[in-house]
Amino acid sequence: MVKNIYSAVIVLVMGLFLVDGNAQSKESDTMGKKLKVEKWTVLEEYEPDMILSAEDRMDLKKKRIVEAKRRKGILDTMDISDRKRKKLIRDLYKNPFSDRLMKTLADTKFEDKDN
Repeated sequence: MVKNIYSAVIVLVMGLFLVDGNAQSKESDTMGKKLKVEKWTVLEEYEPDMILSAEDRMDLKKKRIVEAKRRKGILDTMDISDRKRKKLIRDLYKNPFSDRLMKTLADTKFEDKDN
């Protein structure tokens, strides 16, 4: 009887891990998600010439996401401590023009593949 209870608990735990693993394995790419921008803003209602259109803002948003991914790739390949890398990635998403991030990216030296 005790063996059956233990077996049932083990099967239940394994099932929960499989369900959790399946949920994590789904791709959570931001480009795959539907990006949203406001169709119109209050300022656009009164001064339409001062504001970019919704399509232009969507294009700018996509460019910012691509640039953030490129910078994250650069940070991932740099030879720095994990603690500093985490701080820089946090800066990348919260304040993409922080002094710490800009200084680190500016100090990066790239090598040619030919050498």
